[in-house]
Amino acid sequence: MKLKLDLHPIFDDSRRIEEALQGIIDDATNKRAAEVEIISGKGSGALKKSVLRFLDRPEIKTRYHRLEKDGDNWGRLFLYFRHERPDPTVKPKPAPEAPKISVACACCSDPITIPEPEDTAAESVKCDCPWCGSPNRLVFRRDRRGTLRANAKLYYTEDGETVV
Repeated sequence: MKLKLDLHPIFDDSRRIEEALQGIIDDATNKRAAEVEIISGKGSGALKKSVLRFLDRPEIKTRYHRLEKDGDNWGRLFLYFRHERPDPTVKPKPAPEAPKISVACACCSDPITIPEPEDTAAESVKCDCPWCGSPNRLVFRRDRRGTLRANAKLYYTEDGETVV
């Protein structure tokens, strides 16, 4: 993949030139482009000198592999990138899942599985059973070994509304 940046429209704004150069280098890194063509124009050469000064900064220089000046058109520069290839023998590690806790529904005994609460100081969590839909209040406690345990209780009022 080859990216191209023409600096003619912004030749007189040094801040926008630096932003455009930074942006094209970021794009090349993100898109894994092999080459970037920078067109500074032939003019007096001042724009090309400022581009070269920018590209010579240590934090920028480490991001590309090689800089080449065009022999036929001295108003062009080429940046070449060498991207690391992922090792095909190494399997990507799956993202760690949040620990879950499973509790039997107080109504139908079907399992209710929820992510383990981060704040174990919270006394209870309200949730509905995925099977029967009844409102359950899960009360958490830690046993002597430090394992989190939960009990489910139905949470209805006399008029059929759920208690908050």
